[in-house]
Amino acid sequence: MPQEAYQSLRFLPTPVAEREDERPFVAVVRSQKELCRLLLESPRGPEWLQVEGLLGDPDVWAQAAHSASQVPLDVVLSNPATEFSDLYRLVDVCAVREVRVSVPAVPGFLKAVKLAASLRLPVRVLPGQPTSEVLAELTEALGFYLHGAMVETPVEFFHSLLAAACGADTGSLWMILEEDPAAFLHYDAEGHVELPRSRGFRLAEISPEVFVEHHLKNLVEQGAECATCPWQQACRGYFKWPDPAYSCAGVKQLFSIIDAAAGEIEQDLASREGQSNLTASEEEN
Repeated sequence: MPQEAYQSLRFLPTPVAEREDERPFVAVVRSQKELCRLLLESPRGPEWLQVEGLLGDPDVWAQAAHSASQVPLDVVLSNPATEFSDLYRLVDVCAVREVRVSVPAVPGFLKAVKLAASLRLPVRVLPGQPTSEVLAELTEALGFYLHGAMVETPVEFFHSLLAAACGADTGSLWMILEEDPAAFLHYDAEGHVELPRSRGFRLAEISPEVFVEHHLKNLVEQGAECATCPWQQACRGYFKWPDPAYSCAGVKQLFSIIDAAAGEIEQDLASREGQSNLTASEEEN
């Protein structure tokens, strides 16, 4: 693999990760043997293990719950509509290590989001380019995050976008969802850099550092709706990848709901501050 001139977190298939040096990386695990081997003898420098397609294997999670290794896990669901009940297997694992659940936004994904939240597991929703059916479910998931009494842990990407709408510097969706190649480099089995959500697309001609800006610049120049979108800074063309013709009408409704929620939070804080000042003034008098 070529040496990058900048620091970035690399996502490496396990066979590549096991040959790795001390530079920061995440090992992408796709088999029981790989996970058990890494938990027993973790290579140097893993920030966490990204575990894909193994939630249905009870033996895997028994091993993870009793391993001396404390390396965090990001458990990526393959089919959340049918796998959601298997999330209970992660309860014991959480007692010995940090665990996050990553849920692709496909029909039925909300079941997994709700159960993970009830188990107090941090959640990352991977929206991709959602269909109208999935957008309806994303809207319901957003309402659950904003108003659900059982939600005590972050549900991304909603959490960071709400923070950004309240003034926090969270970066764009590319950064929030760990897909900006300037900071998160994903490698295939041959050691080539590729972009998430676009298997086989390699960054041969475009520097990873400028990919997002180059992508957004092209969209604006071609007259895409990004040019006048009020959420351009937060999105940076995220929902226009890999298909630049994708319509963001439904996505904009999500952003509007988040903006409205941020406004309500700011009004509530201002009201509380005003009430506190009034109380303090009354006590002085």
